[in-house]
Amino acid sequence: MTTLTADAPTARFDRPVSEPWVFVILVLALTALGIVMVYSAGQGVSAKADNFYFTRHLMFVPVALAALTLGVWFPYQRLNRRWVAWAILGLTVLVLALVLVPGIGAMKNGARRWFTLPFWPHISIQPSEFAKVALVIFLSWFLARPDHHPRDFRRGFLPAMAAIGLVCALIAKEDLGTAVLIGTVGTLLVIIAGCRWFYLAPVLPVAGAGAYVAVVMAPFRVERLLAFLNPWEHMDKAGWHVVQSLLAIGRGGLFGVGLGAGVQKFGYLPEDTTDFIFAALCEEMGLLGGILVIGVFAVFVWRGARVVRKAPDSFGFLLASGLLLMIALQAIMNIGVVSGALPCKGIGLPFLSYGGTGLVVMSLAAGLLASVARGAERAAASPKPAEDSPKAASAEAPVAPATAAVATAAGPLVMIPAAVRTATAEPQAPEAAPEAKQDEPPEAPGHA
Repeated sequence: MTTLTADAPTARFDRPVSEPWVFVILVLALTALGIVMVYSAGQGVSAKADNFYFTRHLMFVPVALAALTLGVWFPYQRLNRRWVAWAILGLTVLVLALVLVPGIGAMKNGARRWFTLPFWPHISIQPSEFAKVALVIFLSWFLARPDHHPRDFRRGFLPAMAAIGLVCALIAKEDLGTAVLIGTVGTLLVIIAGCRWFYLAPVLPVAGAGAYVAVVMAPFRVERLLAFLNPWEHMDKAGWHVVQSLLAIGRGGLFGVGLGAGVQKFGYLPEDTTDFIFAALCEEMGLLGGILVIGVFAVFVWRGARVVRKAPDSFGFLLASGLLLMIALQAIMNIGVVSGALPCKGIGLPFLSYGGTGLVVMSLAAGLLASVARGAERAAASPKPAEDSPKAASAEAPVAPATAAVATAAGPLVMIPAAVRTATAEPQAPEAAPEAKQDEPPEAPGHA
């Protein structure tokens, strides 16, 4: 008679959903909702209202699902190689420079951010979206190496910040919002890796000066900043986007006016399929629909934090941290702009907004995050030596906890896996064994 054990194939139906599949389910749910909202918001009064955005969005959905599948099943450790990291960074810098060249990069809405495919002129690719994942991969490899630890200013911190600055400088000329997002994620990743806090003292003024120059050189950015302070005073110009977005959210009420019944998309709400799709969603699905979307992102962040905590190695820890920060901060920035809490900037809502490149890149990022989760599950399920084996008997040293606070010169920093600390810690010399005491000669019989 065969006895079913916990390892039997039929017992897997009693197990909870594994971590990688949680990300797949969440991404599929957000993508499906995005398809519905792009279709609804695209039914406006513009010349492209006849399912133009919907059909083009559907063309990229299979590519995004393929990118998600590739990321889930791709062993993320293969990215932890010198030639891979440098090739990704070099190719990213080259593409970001080429898109700025007139005649190569395509100009749309007053900005040169896209490549137009010569055999398919209606399809464009935005290279700054790929730079989000590319920089995270490079920094994760670079900061995971013991000889490039960010506490070393010359060999660790300075080269990492130089790579961040180079990528952001190439993007900021045409897309300041994406540059701020990438720069923030890159800097947070360096901090998480363990840099000394006072290293940031000379970096922050330089970054602030660069942002000031980028704003002053473009008058429309100054107008958007003034409109952020009082959008109702500038509602006829730079404040129009935010005012119409707030009106759409307010008109939706608690339960919304119903899918397809929104009126702000009929020439009032600009960019209703891209940057302000969350406002169109709140108008038609109400406050409860908006809270539902925010809740899905909150679950995504929660499960992503679990993956970061259980990462089996330093590269996986940093990679998962960077990808999670990229997706979470982009969602926060988009919802902040739509609700008027942040200055107006062209940042799409991950997985929901219209835009093929952004959808594909975000799906790939979520897939790689799930790949780190798979690596953590494999490491947890790896066989351990039996207690009565010679190796287990000799390994009586106490096991380090899974996480511990990393202490720098400025104090405790973050909770980081033991594997990360082991990779960067200096080896300690083994304690010398006590010298054997020589046996004294036995006393002669008959003496006291």
